[in-house]
Amino acid sequence: MWNEEIRKKLRNEILLELEKEVWSLNDDMAAHPELGSHEFESSRKIVELIRAHGIEVEYPYCGLETAFRAVINPGGKKKAAFLAEYDALPEIGHGCGHCASGMASVMAALAVQQVSDSLGDVEIDVIGTPDEELGGGKVLLQKAGAFDNYDFAAMVHMNATDIAEVRFSAIDGMQFIFHGTPAHAAACPEKGRNALNATRLLFDSTDMMRQHVIKDAIISGYIAEGGKASNIVPDLAQANFVTRAPRRDQLNDITAWVKDCARAAAMATRTEVEILPDGVDYDGFLPVKSEIKLLEECFAAIGRPLPEDAGVLNGGSSDIGNVTPSCVAFHPMMGIGQGLVAHTREFAAAMTCDVTHKAITDSAALLLELTWRLFTDDALLEKIKKDHFDALKA
Repeated sequence: MWNEEIRKKLRNEILLELEKEVWSLNDDMAAHPELGSHEFESSRKIVELIRAHGIEVEYPYCGLETAFRAVINPGGKKKAAFLAEYDALPEIGHGCGHCASGMASVMAALAVQQVSDSLGDVEIDVIGTPDEELGGGKVLLQKAGAFDNYDFAAMVHMNATDIAEVRFSAIDGMQFIFHGTPAHAAACPEKGRNALNATRLLFDSTDMMRQHVIKDAIISGYIAEGGKASNIVPDLAQANFVTRAPRRDQLNDITAWVKDCARAAAMATRTEVEILPDGVDYDGFLPVKSEIKLLEECFAAIGRPLPEDAGVLNGGSSDIGNVTPSCVAFHPMMGIGQGLVAHTREFAAAMTCDVTHKAITDSAALLLELTWRLFTDDALLEKIKKDHFDALKA
């Protein structure tokens, strides 16, 4: 593994030399956003940049057209994966900052490539993970075994402020399609079976659930279809729901209960209900204390010490949770401006500003610092891994 001299060279020289081409590709992706699983140009350009630095890349990867895996120092016994995201949001582009977070992982890998002769028994890979927003690229990659042989995987996400402790809820998405019988609402309503009434009853029953589930659970939905005319008994109605809870084991029961409410609503209204998935289900992401402490030390080491009131980012969901059954995963946040809110046009517009460019470089430095600390301290690496998998079993 690289020594102290190389550690300083990576941060003080090599990363700075890479800034121009890395920032340029970030800005290009920000100007040309692509939706999840359709990041054809973004993934192609990233792969071209990586290959231009002499790194072998498998692309496509694991059957996903826009996924890839680049390998530095193949065959090392210790293995780390830097995860790169690059999908955008409908209408508002890179409002989640994936162009910047993805390029931070790429930048860290390009820097490591320049000292690959010093890696010894360490292999560093970059895995391009498409479609975080809806399709769950990491879920599909994990099911294909993409993360099975790593000691850890890591990425840095853009945010308003720097945060080490990031927690995501597990999430399930469902579509409930109720089928009834149409009839004239005035002339013969008794011949109809009202699918909209079933949908309304589903909302009423899930509202009643809320006082009997854990406080951190979220049940939310909307009516996507509710009829076409007021004088026709609606024979088709659709409601889309998501359920969230911190842990997958907590969420499974809540989701099952919501489905029971839909079946009961159909029974009560003498309609039929189809229950379909809506998107890909994500597991929770709950880092342990030793992982958080290590990230805090890494932030301080790169010159961005966290304030005592840095707090916890606790909310939303991400497919990073589905990586954790395979290996330790890190997902800190790098700040690009107090007051900015992700998933907004303002956040997307900030992707090409100077503070975001610096955040890309600092995120790459954070990944390198994290890797150096874990792979030069066997006891620390084993403790982190033990704490991680013990927590998953709890």
